[in-house]
Amino acid sequence: MSADRHHPEVFRHPPEFIFAEHGRQRIACVALERLADDLGADDATENAGYILDHLEVDLPLHIADEEKDLFPLLKKRCLADDRIEEMLVLLHVEHQEDDANCGALLAPLRGIAGGSRPTDEAAFTARARAFDSFQRRHLGWENGTILPLAEYRLSDEDNAALGASMAMRRGLTLPD
Repeated sequence: MSADRHHPEVFRHPPEFIFAEHGRQRIACVALERLADDLGADDATENAGYILDHLEVDLPLHIADEEKDLFPLLKKRCLADDRIEEMLVLLHVEHQEDDANCGALLAPLRGIAGGSRPTDEAAFTARARAFDSFQRRHLGWENGTILPLAEYRLSDEDNAALGASMAMRRGLTLPD
């Protein structure tokens, strides 16, 4: 979401904001699933536009929030018993895969948003369903493991720095 869609105060509680972002990602997954189910639906162009905005704007910001800020903080704050290293490696690899998977969806989504249908509808539908499934599993891991650890391990100072960085990434400044 672009800066005009967020009030700076939402970044005062970064784990909650990330959880809310995961909710918005699930909405994008639902829109993508709907699109894969029926490319001729009345809301196909609207869904494609929503998904494009998510893939081109929101998802890269979200991944940067996690990769550049949240994950390094968790590495510093988590204990060996938390076994966070393995999960962070897995999530990092999946974030890299997001880039490739998104790339394959962008051109067909732009066409659908413009009112046309993909040249290879079967290939688009298969990619869309695979991406949807991949995202839902990924979000489950983050919501079930990463965010609870962030709530438990990060200090108030960590959260303040994390929130400020996330806000800055969106062109916002947290008021004092």
